[in-house]
Amino acid sequence: MANSREKKTRNVFTEKAALEQEIAALQAKLEEQAAKLADCRREIEDAIVARIKQRDELDALREENRQLRKRLALYEPPAQDEPPADAAGVPVEDSPAEPARTREEQEFFDSFRIYVVGGTEKWQKKAAEVFPTMHFLGSEKNFDRSALAQADYVIINTNAVSHACTEKAKNAAPKSASIIMTSNNNLHLLQRKLLETIQ
Repeated sequence: MANSREKKTRNVFTEKAALEQEIAALQAKLEEQAAKLADCRREIEDAIVARIKQRDELDALREENRQLRKRLALYEPPAQDEPPADAAGVPVEDSPAEPARTREEQEFFDSFRIYVVGGTEKWQKKAAEVFPTMHFLGSEKNFDRSALAQADYVIINTNAVSHACTEKAKNAAPKSASIIMTSNNNLHLLQRKLLETIQ
């Protein structure tokens, strides 16, 4: 009877020791995972801070660009009358054969990521000829919203676009992007509207 009791007691102590070892191992594993989680949080915070700094720097550069253009405008010759437009609303000077842009205007269109949503297929095709650096996403709401993630400007032509597509484009664009709504198919007016954003 005594031997049985002693054996049972030894088994309890053995089981207790095994459980303590298992608990210690689990605690060590938990501490290791907690350290990894803390590292991940720091990396995420650093990435967020870096993104905010980049956005602030971009806003500062845009503002500096606007101020410089204002100063340069004082030395530019007076603006001439608006050029005549063809039946599609495209100015004669802005036709693909004879682009009428200053070097500064061309730099603007080359420097910024401009996306266009809406408008008829015919209008988008004509606009793509006049503005080859723009990106056209069509007029349907099934466009890839990630395409607007890096947009500087989003142009929405309300002449041929659904409300759902318009809202999707507005929500998909980054907060730093400028949203330009237009219902006019005249591409010269669209160009002027874009350039006014940096003045």
